Amino acid sequence: MPLVQGCLWAQMRSFDHIETRPGGREEVLDDISEDFPYLSVLSQHDRYHERTAPWHWHQELELFYVLEGTVDYATPHERLTLPEGSVGMVNANVLHMTHATDGAPDVNLLIHLFRPQFLAERGSRVWRRCVEPLVSATSIELLVVTPGEGDCAGVRDRMYRAFETAMGEGDGWELRLRDELSEVWLDFVELARPRLSEGPAEMPRPREERLRAMLDFVGRHYAERISVADVAAAAFASERECHRTFREELGVTPAQYLRDYRIQQACRMLAHTTRPIAAVGEMSGLGTASHFGQVFRAAMGCTPREYRSRWQD
Repeated sequence: MPLVQGCLWAQMRSFDHIETRPGGREEVLDDISEDFPYLSVLSQHDRYHERTAPWHWHQELELFYVLEGTVDYATPHERLTLPEGSVGMVNANVLHMTHATDGAPDVNLLIHLFRPQFLAERGSRVWRRCVEPLVSATSIELLVVTPGEGDCAGVRDRMYRAFETAMGEGDGWELRLRDELSEVWLDFVELARPRLSEGPAEMPRPREERLRAMLDFVGRHYAERISVADVAAAAFASERECHRTFREELGVTPAQYLRDYRIQQACRMLAHTTRPIAAVGEMSGLGTASHFGQVFRAAMGCTPREYRSRWQD
């Protein structure tokens, strides 16, 4: 279903950047409440820097439907190119990123975000039998079903119906939504069953823990003058180990990650604040107005002022 002005999906909460908590890469999802820990999102990749939703994580489960275009989904241990019509799940607390695969416009994802306890109360029989086994399987980061594979059409229809329920609301919509998401969740539990039978999940590797520490450091200090040595020191690692970790886990160098993170922050401030251009450059760690303009134009293909005008209008 193409995204057109006035359609149901065009009125959803739209993401065009990732906001993270101070000191880390955990995504901030302010609209998720304690009494109803759920959020439906339209993720529009044309609005992200380099059409990429950068590396981040959140305690919520993520169920996604590739509404339009082709997208790369990546976790530290998996990278998949998913065509339009694909559906999938990112497990809770898993680092992940998405990237619009080619230059074609209109790469849009519909996403359900919800905490695991939305499906069942912790400690209950339903939790122990149907939720905890998959949520606690740290080796299972990403599960996907592509068109023509298995029951993709059925899973997609059930996920689609849940989006309609979330947007349509009406009396009792919260209970209907939970029931519909429970059906989708059972689809992914069944998909994961062969891997769940392999035994207890592996403990996080030391390199993963170092990576999170380094990403935390960038999240706290990106506006400052920091070097690769500083990033490495945050995880008590050598510069060589820092480069190897970023290359093998994220597919980029530490310097590339820092530059892209700063550009993402600049894009967020330009689109969603009225701060002066020079202030955005300083606050994003990209320096003086002239240097900021050069770096931003090279990355985005337009000046900061043109970017602000385009998205704020």
